[in-house]
Amino acid sequence: MYRLLLARILVAMALILLSPSDPIAEESDGYVAMLREKVPGHERHTTGHFAPMWEPMARQMIEDYDLDAGVALDIGSSCSPFLIELAKRTDMTAYAVDIDSWAMRLLGVMVDEAELTGRVIPVEGDWQDLPFKDDFADFIFSRGTIPFVPDQVQALRETYRVLKPGGVAFIGHGGFGRLLDPEDRDRLVAWRLAWDTGERARPEGWDGPKEGLLDLAEEAGIPDAQLLTEPEVGWWLEIRK
Repeated sequence: MYRLLLARILVAMALILLSPSDPIAEESDGYVAMLREKVPGHERHTTGHFAPMWEPMARQMIEDYDLDAGVALDIGSSCSPFLIELAKRTDMTAYAVDIDSWAMRLLGVMVDEAELTGRVIPVEGDWQDLPFKDDFADFIFSRGTIPFVPDQVQALRETYRVLKPGGVAFIGHGGFGRLLDPEDRDRLVAWRLAWDTGERARPEGWDGPKEGLLDLAEEAGIPDAQLLTEPEVGWWLEIRK
């Protein structure tokens, strides 16, 4: 009799915990839904238009710079699918830095879902005044953010300051990486070039530095920076310290 009663109690408890009307689960779901509304466009990078780019981009960085352990930064990351992919493939501790506090909160949820808690760390911060000590990071990545930074020279000075001796930074204006599936790349390049033909509105400020990245690095006092390009749509500044 006792065993039957205990079994019924356990079943009842399980039904309560699994119930879709669980107030704790509903509150959590509501919080995540609110975050998604607060970060417009996040789905383009996590599940939509740009999503195929981040896994091959992470593989390219690992291959090109022999990444394995140490500290990585992604600046202007928003929800940073790039860092999630990088953390899955290395033992690096990765910091996502963005000025948008809502994006950093949403990234925290995504990191937990990816079971990378403590490996990918969201940090609210301004590229022009990074909240890190000197010589902090082994690898720094940023794509598509530099055109929108008010003081781009200061942003590059900060990049060089927090980069460790022997480290590398890879700062991009556009670009999709060389390991992206050709069909995906053709689609994204066509989407990007539609700005030039007037088929789509160009984001304000996107004209940005492009080849001028080298001039910015020189003004920032960064020695031996190199400009790497992709056909038509990509300009990357490689900084070594």
